[in-house]
Amino acid sequence: MKRTLQVCGVALSLLAGCASVPKPAMCFAEAGPNARSFPTPDTWFALLLHGYDKDAGTAPHPAVDCAGAPVWWQDPTTDECVEAGPDALPLPPSQKLTEEDLVLETLQAGQRLAWVITRRFTNGEALGPVALVETTELGFRVEALGSLRSMPKNAKLRLERVGGTDVLVAEGDACTTDGTDVCRRHARIMPLRRNRFFTESVSNPERACLGAAWFPLSRELTFKLPNNLTRKFELTSSLSFSEAGIGVQEQVQVSDSDPAQPDVGPRIYRRAQDTRTLVLADNALVSTKASLWSRMVEQQVRIGAKIEPEKPLVPMPPKNKPATAEAAPATTPPGDASKPVAPPAKAPPAAAKSGGP
Repeated sequence: MKRTLQVCGVALSLLAGCASVPKPAMCFAEAGPNARSFPTPDTWFALLLHGYDKDAGTAPHPAVDCAGAPVWWQDPTTDECVEAGPDALPLPPSQKLTEEDLVLETLQAGQRLAWVITRRFTNGEALGPVALVETTELGFRVEALGSLRSMPKNAKLRLERVGGTDVLVAEGDACTTDGTDVCRRHARIMPLRRNRFFTESVSNPERACLGAAWFPLSRELTFKLPNNLTRKFELTSSLSFSEAGIGVQEQVQVSDSDPAQPDVGPRIYRRAQDTRTLVLADNALVSTKASLWSRMVEQQVRIGAKIEPEKPLVPMPPKNKPATAEAAPATTPPGDASKPVAPPAKAPPAAAKSGGP
């Protein structure tokens, strides 16, 4: 080891030392001046997808990113976490990639975030490689890479700085398709560790899983109570970023209505709010408590309330043509994609400090 360091110091004496050697690019594509100034979707597909056929506009399935890693995602499931990730089934992959399968965000001159969508899901989410790309004098250089699963509609990508670490924030909308035109925004966060965007669940200080790093900024859920009343939960939340951590602010309104009296409006049953902080420490997202939403939903399940199933936002694939497994398995068996599973048995969570349960 000592000899290696000495050789490095001699060979690079004209530089500032071994530490000044630039890290190798994960992927690189040469491009002329015109292609660098006006890249087409095919440019990004060929850059980020291994085996992309530019003439046919297709990529192999399962998809592989330009560094040779499978494009894959696994959210926590109900048997290993307080709150599982979103429930959905994968849809059949597209035969050909189009402009609709590309999300670009310019961070600054010569630096972009690029997301190529290779798979979509019944809840409106999409999956594909995401990269931090630098434009150089010779072409395009991938500085960081990962697999992102998020909502592609009205998608926005950005980097936030938290505790000395860059964090990818991906926001997008899930919209109803039944004519009501209701859209709800969701966010994913992925820390950048060295040159990879990592999928990390939120854990407590003992590393027990609390939930996915998936945050509905607006959400609704309806319960059927044992007394036949209908109870509706409505969530509004927001994220904030600082050197100290990621702040998650939640507000939940609960209202009851009687299906036997449709002319009587809903009655406010409860309002609650809470804030928790996620800290990036030891290659993990750490929080001292689960989300307010999951704690309140758990209380309803304990009293015997039944969650009314939510309809998928995208039609299910035909039964005679099952989707191939490019992504992580669904968190519930096929056919139960919208059926919630009661939280695993464990000690009741601590009460929220500000109006929480």
